Amino acid sequence: MFGSFRIGTAFGIAIRVHWLFAAMVLFLVLFGTSGGLQALEVLGLIAVLFGVVVLHELGHSLVAQHFGIRVLDITLWPLGGMARMSEIPENSRVEGLIAIAGPAVNFALAAIAAPFLLGTGLLAASSAEAGGAGVVANLLLGFIFINLVLGGFNLLPAFPMDGGRLLRAWFGRDGNWLRATERAVRVGRFFAFLMILAGIWNPITGGSNFMLSLVGVFVWFAGSRELLGVRVRHARQALGDLDGTPLGEILRGFGPAAAGGGFRGFGPRPANGWAGEPDATPSDPKAAPDPRRPADQPGWDDGPWTEERIRELERYRGRLRRDP
Repeated sequence: MFGSFRIGTAFGIAIRVHWLFAAMVLFLVLFGTSGGLQALEVLGLIAVLFGVVVLHELGHSLVAQHFGIRVLDITLWPLGGMARMSEIPENSRVEGLIAIAGPAVNFALAAIAAPFLLGTGLLAASSAEAGGAGVVANLLLGFIFINLVLGGFNLLPAFPMDGGRLLRAWFGRDGNWLRATERAVRVGRFFAFLMILAGIWNPITGGSNFMLSLVGVFVWFAGSRELLGVRVRHARQALGDLDGTPLGEILRGFGPAAAGGGFRGFGPRPANGWAGEPDATPSDPKAAPDPRRPADQPGWDDGPWTEERIRELERYRGRLRRDP
């Protein structure tokens, strides 16, 4: 990711830190003690936050690798972590399992730490702030709290957060991934709007949380960007452009004279009609002109693809469908 640097590798996955995250850590180290916390506690809580976020993203990544998906890297930045994957398969089961893995790791870690904290008497040490034992107790409390908050917050149905991906997996059970993404993004925008408002002014506390507003803005635009990617991918599939064929190469496939059949809706109507339509010849009095193009439209199979012909194609509003 742009603006990040690599700090290590886990399970073959590069772990990276964005420079903004590093700047935030430096700020907390320099000014965090002003709130009464010891410097050791500040550094410890930063380390706990770092480790929890990495483990959360590793939960997603290891499940993705189980399904044969290549994980490019994990990047930590001020709003959390992000695992970049080579692809996101359009499969409800796969996406659901990948999405739930992160919060499941957080809840499991909190469940493991809670008995240790309660059974060793460290909770009392925390309240008494008894030297080193108090520091350890506070770190354990912070560890449990961070895991519970991170796991719970990510389950909000705000796409592309984990809860939003679970929602898309549910919507996509019928196989219509584009419609599922559109519906999940609409729900996510509603929650993003609430986050932005709550960050500006929280009616419960009467204060503001600028970071929550930033998360809301991120959810809004990240969801919109992923929806655009799904739309583009499906449009390319409809054009048979799965291998990244340039637009010019796709356009050369238009027209009835191209490679045994062109795209439906372009070129002169064949005498026996389009594939799959009833026979209709010019002598048939019931045969009507093709309503999908002007009567004087030139044949798309004639001549080279000039700029004017491409612009004419862009103005076309009919459906594109390759004949069998």
